[in-house]
This record gives sequence, C-alpha cells and structure tokens, in this order.
Amino acid sequence: MATTNLMTEITSRYSKMTKAEKKVADFVLSSPQAALSSTITDLSRLCEVGETSVFRFCRTLSLKGYQDFKLSLALSTSGPDTTYKKDKINVTDTDNCKDTATKVLEAYQLALTQAFDTMNYNAIPKVTDVLVSARSINLFGFGGSGTSASEARNKFMKILPNVIFNTDAHMQLTQAALLGEGDLAIIFCNSGITKDCIEIARICHSVKAFVVFVTMFQKTPAAQYSNVLLLCGANEGPMEGGSIAAKTAQLFLIDILYAEAYKKLGGKALENKKKTSQIITEKMM
Repeated sequence: MATTNLMTEITSRYSKMTKAEKKVADFVLSSPQAALSSTITDLSRLCEVGETSVFRFCRTLSLKGYQDFKLSLALSTSGPDTTYKKDKINVTDTDNCKDTATKVLEAYQLALTQAFDTMNYNAIPKVTDVLVSARSINLFGFGGSGTSASEARNKFMKILPNVIFNTDAHMQLTQAALLGEGDLAIIFCNSGITKDCIEIARICHSVKAFVVFVTMFQKTPAAQYSNVLLLCGANEGPMEGGSIAAKTAQLFLIDILYAEAYKKLGGKALENKKKTSQIITEKMM
C-alpha cells in the first residue's frame, strides 16, 4: 500500500536489506526525483542491479510493486503544487488571474520548444506513408494519452474515413484483436509502462498490424512489439499525469502527422475537408 513516509520507511528498514536492495535504497535517498522519473528498467540500470532486485526492494518496503513505490515516492516528495512543478511553473505565488495565465502560457511555450527539439523527424515520414494507405487507422490510449488519441481521431476524421477510437478499455482490447495486415495501430502511452497499452501493442503485433507506439521512454516493454517507436512526451510521476508538457508534446505530434498526411493526400484531402466542413456548417444557425 502507498505511503507518504517512504524515506523514513527506507531508512528504518535499510539494515535488513540485501546488498542489491541497499544500492537501490541509496540511489532513491540521494536522487528521489531521478528515481521518480525512471521506469523499473531505468532504475535497475542506474543502480547497477537487476529488475528483480528493484522489485524485491519494493516488497521489502511492504509495497505491492514498482508502481506502488513510485506513487509512494511522489506522495513523500511532492508539495501541493506538484502538477505545475514539472511544468516549471509555480501558481501559488501569483497575485491575480492574469499572472497565473502568464505562468501557464510560459509552461506551454517551454513544452512546445522541448517537443520541437526532441521530436523524431526521421520516423514521421514512415508513419505518414502507412497512415494515408492503411486499411484502417486505429487509435489507442488511456487517461491523458486517451485524450490525445481522441483528439487525433477528431482531426483525421476530417480528411480520412477509416479512423477508429474507443474510450472503453475493454473495447480497445477487442478492437486490437480484430486488426490484421494492412491496419495501422497508433498507441499513445507517455509513461511507456501502462499494462493495457503494452498488451494492445502485443495483440496488434501478433495479428501483423503496423504498430506505432508514442511514448517518452525508449526502453518501454512495448518496443519489442512496435514497428515504429515515436519518442514524444515528458517525464511524469504518478502525481503528474496529464501534465502540460506531456499533453502539449502529444498534440504537437498529432498536428505534425495531420499536416504531413494532408500534404501527401493532396487534392483528396482538400476534397474531404470541404465535404466534412460543409456538413458541420449546415448544423450552424
């Protein structure tokens, strides 16, 4: 079970830990923020131990697993404004709403700059080629990443008729199972370790769909099931899901893919955009 006194727990149980567990404990105590932004693979590498040792370290602290550890670490090290600290703004010291808006604007500008600088521009043309020729375009994601998947559907449906996104987790798994060769699956998963997203990638890979996995972490377990790994997003702890940086990076990527697809489709995209815009216009007063 998650705790708000993780550092105290680590210190009190340190003498009973194995040599490998103590390496993990030492790193967490000295660099809690680095541990918070690490996957279990990252942390094991930083501590020079196996992933099993990291898991045992978590169990020694009476935690259910690695995600329970990260939640406890976030609760133990974060202040009340934790959501905005990751975006490098502090809304607790603003005098009025306009000052708050200025801080948020700065966070968006910083997020866009970081996304632009880290985007994998070599992979995007390959994804675009598959996107415009796919039998179906299937979008997946949960939480904040699910919001990005939904936004991608809304954009691409204006120029392509074969875009699918379901908000329900069971329906997404069902959707994945019925794909096949010629279908495209784009999975948004900033953390890279959401169990259902990894399972969807595995299913899509097994049925020979083309899998694009959008994540912040290159060492995601889903990499082995992906045709293209698009690195995009931001480091987030358990208390920072849906941060400005992660959300902005994903939406930025969607707009780039949309613009590239629009350009590649040429006159067909313009024709479809006119049709869909006309239908919406007729619903207005």
